[in-house]
Amino acid sequence: MLRCLMRGGNICLPLQSTGSRLGLILLVAIPGVLLGFHAVRIAMAARLAKRLDVASLRRAIALDPGNAAYPYQLGLVYAYSPGPASLPNSIRYLEKATQLNPRKAQYWSDLAEVCDTTGDAACSNQAVERALKLSPNTPRFEWKAANHFIQEGRADEAFAHFRRLLALDAAYAQPVFRVCLRVTGSPQAVYQHVFSTGPQPRPQLAFLDFVSAQGDIDFAQRLWKQISSEGVTYKFADAKPYVQSLFASGHLRQAAAVWRQLEGAGVIPGSAGDGSENLVYNGRFAHTPLGAGFGWQARNVPYVETDFHDPSAFRGSRCLRVDYAAGRNLESEPVYELVPVVPGRAYRLSAEVRSDGITSASGPRLRVTDPECTACLNVATIGTVGTTAWHAVAVDFTTGTDTRVVRLSVWRARCRTFPMEISGSFWLDDVSITPLNSAPKEKASAN
Repeated sequence: MLRCLMRGGNICLPLQSTGSRLGLILLVAIPGVLLGFHAVRIAMAARLAKRLDVASLRRAIALDPGNAAYPYQLGLVYAYSPGPASLPNSIRYLEKATQLNPRKAQYWSDLAEVCDTTGDAACSNQAVERALKLSPNTPRFEWKAANHFIQEGRADEAFAHFRRLLALDAAYAQPVFRVCLRVTGSPQAVYQHVFSTGPQPRPQLAFLDFVSAQGDIDFAQRLWKQISSEGVTYKFADAKPYVQSLFASGHLRQAAAVWRQLEGAGVIPGSAGDGSENLVYNGRFAHTPLGAGFGWQARNVPYVETDFHDPSAFRGSRCLRVDYAAGRNLESEPVYELVPVVPGRAYRLSAEVRSDGITSASGPRLRVTDPECTACLNVATIGTVGTTAWHAVAVDFTTGTDTRVVRLSVWRARCRTFPMEISGSFWLDDVSITPLNSAPKEKASAN
């Protein structure tokens, strides 16, 4: 008697037969065994591939020959291995990976790089083209493509890819400029080739920083004027490196002019309410310090803490608070600002200060120095000690014949009389440096 094992009678066996039962068992079990064996092979291949050595990766390929990742990994291992056969083997396995998975852009890109190393132009050209076609908006592929065309001597094609790269990711700006400078030999030529398609604010400002670092301040100034005249929108963080480079190179007049432009364009907040003659930027602490240029800058000083947002202001909504927390007798200068001035002119520094529990006989004060010649200019207001209400402090000074910038700071001198250790709190607000009614002895010299 036959009994069907499936509905519809597709498979009918004589169930009374022992051989039939065995056949049925084999029919069901063999595919499962084969699947299990295949899963074991795949798992073993994956474990071997993690070792990233030639022998293990070859065994992984033998166990799982359809997996493109293993010949790709082996190709990379050979690429960084010594020996005359390493690079040919690298190309062999990378090509195998692209055959198994031709839609993986990374495989083609790495193949192009190895082919470039061996001088195989046909291989590298094809691989670069495939990588870009598969992933046209990936910055690292644009970077590799541009360098490939530089190596091939096809500079115009390289510049096109560099331009596209900067449009995709401005973080590549500095390495792009370095490569292009080696090719062209001058910052002006780099600018003509890389920025020929119109304004690109962030890359242009990055190039401005690059040019300044190369010491070509004249070209940097022309570039800054061009960027400023184009009316592009940017943030202070984009212009900050250029401003700092002007400080570092001693071009202080240019730095002051750029600072005024940034303030006028609204890139940095204006010092509204500080007074038209006040040279101190953000003297009432109305804005968060910029930490650069002619703005307030805080330093990490042991046992001293600063807060630019303290609400107990003399006027306005906030002021600067300095806390001396550990009771140490140390000289400190936790906050400072560079202020542009005219050489040979008299000024008055004034501010509102108060204190709470300042224990030392040498309390915090405001000091003005010439950062390039402390012996030429070094004056300070009277120190604030004990507990005091808001009160005015002031000191007059005259800049030297070569002084173009002064350093204004909160300063505490090391005490030499009892009580020496300082603790307590100090508040500062409404800081100003204004010219007195006297004509300058000498005009500011050009840099």
